Amino acid sequence: MKKIILLICILLGISSCEVIDEAVQDARAYGDATRYEKKQERIGNELFDEDTQKIMWNGMELIVPKNTKINERGKLVYGDYELNIYLYRVTRENICTAKKSFKKEWYKKYNNNYYVLEGSTYNNLIVHWNSNINLARKIARENNFTEC
Repeated sequence: MKKIILLICILLGISSCEVIDEAVQDARAYGDATRYEKKQERIGNELFDEDTQKIMWNGMELIVPKNTKINERGKLVYGDYELNIYLYRVTRENICTAKKSFKKEWYKKYNNNYYVLEGSTYNNLIVHWNSNINLARKIARENNFTEC
């Protein structure tokens, strides 16, 4: 690969191949992110039709898809994959603050605290089915969260 980059640099008359090498590294990182997001998208679609289970999170009982959990950062996890679905506690002033079109939020008051459930689409996928937002919508509905 380095020989090919060097040949391209020579043909283009570029004295430093760092620019091309950096572009190749960026392309690889984009490809890795896209593969990971495609896998998450597929998992989200599969989990949408799965049975559910009850779990405890921060003292609150939640209904989530079977074989999933919420990790210490509040992300929904299935196997080794963190989906773009988050749960976190907020103050009353910070409810429904997402203004970006790729995010959707729901909130719930529990034990005098406010919790937000947030789902978002993927940044690198051109074609996606919004599996995270659809799954988050289902989780919100089953746990009596209110849409923002």
